[in-house]
Amino acid sequence: MGRPLRVAIYGSAAGFPTEKRFTTAMALWRGEELYLVDCGEPIAAHLARRRVSPDALRAAFITHAHADHLAGLPMLLQWMQLNRRARPLTVCLPAEAVGSTHDFLNLLYLLPELLGFDLELRQLQRGRVYEADGLAVDAVPNRHLEAIVMRALAAGFPARGDSFSYRVAVDGKRIFFSGDLAEATEAQAAEGSDLAVVELAHFTPEELGRALAEVEVPRLVVNHLLHTLEPVEDEIPARIKGAGFGGEVHVARDGDEIEL
Repeated sequence: MGRPLRVAIYGSAAGFPTEKRFTTAMALWRGEELYLVDCGEPIAAHLARRRVSPDALRAAFITHAHADHLAGLPMLLQWMQLNRRARPLTVCLPAEAVGSTHDFLNLLYLLPELLGFDLELRQLQRGRVYEADGLAVDAVPNRHLEAIVMRALAAGFPARGDSFSYRVAVDGKRIFFSGDLAEATEAQAAEGSDLAVVELAHFTPEELGRALAEVEVPRLVVNHLLHTLEPVEDEIPARIKGAGFGGEVHVARDGDEIEL
């Protein structure tokens, strides 16, 4: 019998925390093995309060270098360090974030010599980025940072604008995590997934419903919810389905778990 699979939402806000939601952090649990997609804060506190072992995490995958997706990583590493994690850890990051993250961790005294476990900051590229024990993760570039890169370059910062979604294949199931997108049509990369976790901050529920109208995805979780949608979040599933999406729709809240 296979290990049970479930997707957990530890942070479902977009951009900044609200009274109801923390910033973006998603997880795939495979039995007692944990894989994180994005590390918005306070991911370490979420895991600690659930009494998760510091050795449970096998790998983490960062979609892009905005603070609401990455800022919880240093505290997560310190939590694991002080709780005497032993096993190696792989963190997959956009290329432009690897060097700066390494330097920032050193500044925080999370040096390789002091960390207590081997940490690999793996540079992302299109396609297969991780494969172990029958679980495979592919990175899918998206255009989320395209507009802001031009402003960063104009200000003299050598931005690349690396931003990714992820496709995960494990135990006969396929899960899609969108990351942040430039437009709803980029969510069509979820085609063929058993479950798609898609952001809802950069387009309307109707735009997402139209984009996914012809896409074969039976279950949709909308995450990274724009704060102005919180007062009407109960209406979101009907709005998405009314625009053409034919599958099941769930609006993510912190602490939700979805079994596959």
